[in-house]
Amino acid sequence: MSSALARLAEDPELHVDPPEGAERIVDDRYCVTIGSERRWAGVCRLRIADDAAAVVAVTGEILELVGSIERTFWSVGSTAEPQSLPERLRVLGWRDPETPWDPVVAAMVLEEEPPPADGIAVRRIEAFDDHLTGLEIMLASDAFSEEAKARERAEARQTFERRMRRGGLQWLAVLDDEPVAFAIADRSPLGLYLAGGSTLPEARGRGCYRALVRARWDEAVALGLPGLAVQAQYKSSAPILRRLGFVETGTVHTLRSPVAT
Repeated sequence: MSSALARLAEDPELHVDPPEGAERIVDDRYCVTIGSERRWAGVCRLRIADDAAAVVAVTGEILELVGSIERTFWSVGSTAEPQSLPERLRVLGWRDPETPWDPVVAAMVLEEEPPPADGIAVRRIEAFDDHLTGLEIMLASDAFSEEAKARERAEARQTFERRMRRGGLQWLAVLDDEPVAFAIADRSPLGLYLAGGSTLPEARGRGCYRALVRARWDEAVALGLPGLAVQAQYKSSAPILRRLGFVETGTVHTLRSPVAT
């Protein structure tokens, strides 16, 4: 099992280039990424001494860095220290995020060639119209509020241009001449990270997800990367990925900072 891929699966924000305009702060004890205009922040790769005072001190230091950024997400993986860190943070006021996604996901990697998906065409997104199609497939998921959908649509052109500058790692799966599934990935020296994907409800169970995994595997091979890494929902994508050959290497808790008082 590749330890590099496992590290990517657990802490992708440390190993994938940060978005344009974002600031990444890497310390022996943590990695903090702050988005452009300070609209969001991510915390990962936590290594804190197994001492209550140290936990309070280091998390306080991070809270000073992110300030009042409300959308701050903490990813606490299996190798985080101390091992009891998720429970300690919850006691201190950290909470599960208010999203449809599970607060605990599987870190998974793939090092062996996955099976093909016959009958499903996949094309690389290179035009803005295809990007808009993929966006609407993604927004068909229940995971997005109306406010979030409006924001994604308003920023569609910027998002497309930014992703094209990063290599254009977006794909559509086509069934019966209609695009029905969408997927993206991020490059890293450690492997290719599966950064998201969606399938329209009426097209699920027909191999589209499998086809998009295979397309990203082929991309990793073309780039000379050792395989794929992903964080997968236990109730949805993780069982499918296991059938495709992915191996679970750890778990990741996602938490939000305490509400400011």
